[in-house]
Amino acid sequence: MDPSKILLIDDEAGILSSLERLLRKEDFEVRVTQNPQEAIEWFSNEEFAVVMSDQRMPDMNGTDLLEKLQVLNPDSIRILLTGYSDAQAAIDAINKGSVYRFMAKPWNDDELRQTLRQAIAQYEMRKENEQLQRVTQIQNAELEEMNRTLEQKVEERTQTITELNQNLQKSLLTFVQVMAGLSEMHSGVIGSHSKRVMSLSKQIATKMGITGWDLLQIVIAASLHDIGKIGIPTDILQLEPSMLSIKELELLQQHPIKGESILLRIDNLENAAQIVRHHHENFNGTGYPDRLTGKDIPIGARIIAVVDMYDKILNQSANYSSKTPSKAMLLVKAHSSTMFDPQVINILHSVISETSHLSEPTGIEVEIHPRDLSVGMVFSRDLVTIRGAQLLQKGQRLESLEQIDRVLYFLDSDPVKDGIYIYRTPKKTV
Repeated sequence: MDPSKILLIDDEAGILSSLERLLRKEDFEVRVTQNPQEAIEWFSNEEFAVVMSDQRMPDMNGTDLLEKLQVLNPDSIRILLTGYSDAQAAIDAINKGSVYRFMAKPWNDDELRQTLRQAIAQYEMRKENEQLQRVTQIQNAELEEMNRTLEQKVEERTQTITELNQNLQKSLLTFVQVMAGLSEMHSGVIGSHSKRVMSLSKQIATKMGITGWDLLQIVIAASLHDIGKIGIPTDILQLEPSMLSIKELELLQQHPIKGESILLRIDNLENAAQIVRHHHENFNGTGYPDRLTGKDIPIGARIIAVVDMYDKILNQSANYSSKTPSKAMLLVKAHSSTMFDPQVINILHSVISETSHLSEPTGIEVEIHPRDLSVGMVFSRDLVTIRGAQLLQKGQRLESLEQIDRVLYFLDSDPVKDGIYIYRTPKKTV
C-alpha cells in the first residue's frame, strides 16, 4: 500500500523547508508548494490525505484555499497554520466545517507530528468506513435477490451482514477514539481522560439498565464530551475557570455547543450530540448552555457530568499521586443535588467500590500519556511497543530525564501498544 500523501502550503520557503526536515522520517509522503494555484491543480489530479495551509499568504488566504480544496476532495483532512492574531478566523473556518483544526505558529514539533499522524489515521479510517459501507450495500443487494425459501442461505447471508455491521461499529468506535485523542491533546488531566470517562460512564449506564443503541450513544458521547474544545487556545484550556476573563469563560462555555455541532455531522449520532451539549448542565439548573434541571437533563449527560468531575479530581496532573478514590468521591458528593444527580453519584460509588480500594491508592494503576512521564514513576505493566519491543518492565522505576528522553524518542517511531500504566504511589510499589 502506497504511503498517504500530505500537502503543505506556505508562501515562505524557509517554513516549508523546516516542515520538510521535521517530517522526513515520517511514514507518509510530503509535498510542498508556495503557490495556492499549484495546490489546487495538484488536488484536481491527485489524492491527498491531509492538507495544511498557512493563513496569511499574498495571493489567497488559507481559509479560502482550504474551502476550494474541500470542494475538490471533501474527504481530505484540512488543517490551518495560523498566528495568534488569526485565531478567530481559524475558529470560524472550523465552525463552517471547511477546516478540521488549526495549528498555531510557532508550532510545537511533537504536537505537529502527532496531529498529522492522527489526521492521516482519521482519513484512512474514513476511507475504510466508506469501503465497508459499499460492501454492506453489495451484500444487502445480494440478500434481496436470494430465494427466501432457501433458509440456509438466508442464515449465511444474515450472519455475513451481522459481521459487517459489527465491523462498521468497531470502525466507528475506532474513529471515536482517534477524535477523543485529538480533543484531549492539551488536557491538564493525566493520561487518557476521555477513555476513563467512557469506561466509567458505560459501567454506570449498564448498572442503570441502559443497553443496546442507547448505551452506545452514551459511550460515544462520553468519549467525545470535550471534542468542542478543539480550536480553543491552549492557554485558556489549561487555566481554572475562576482564573479566566469573562470573554475567555464565554468562549470555553461554548465547547458543549460546538461539540454538539461536530457530532450532528455524523449520521445517527443525534442522541450522542444532545448528550454532549448538556454534559455541563447542573442538576439544580445553574449549569450551561440551556440551564436544564433535574430529569430534563438527558441521563447520559448526567452520568458524564459526575464521572468527568470525579476523574479530573483523581487524575489532575499536578497532584494525581496524592489523590484517592475516596477523596475524589467525597468532593463529588459535596455537589449532590446541586451540580449532580444523587442517583448517579450513588451508582458511581458502587462501581468504584467494586473495582478499587477507596481509601488507599497503593497498587492502583493509572494510564498516562507519554507526555506525562516523570522521574520516580513505577510501571504497573510492561511497556511494549506495537512492533513488540519491550522498553520497560513491570515494577521498573524511571530514574532520570535522560531515560525518559530515550523512551519518548523510541515511541516517536514505534508507538506503545496497549497504553502506559503506572502505580499512583511509587514509593509503596518498589
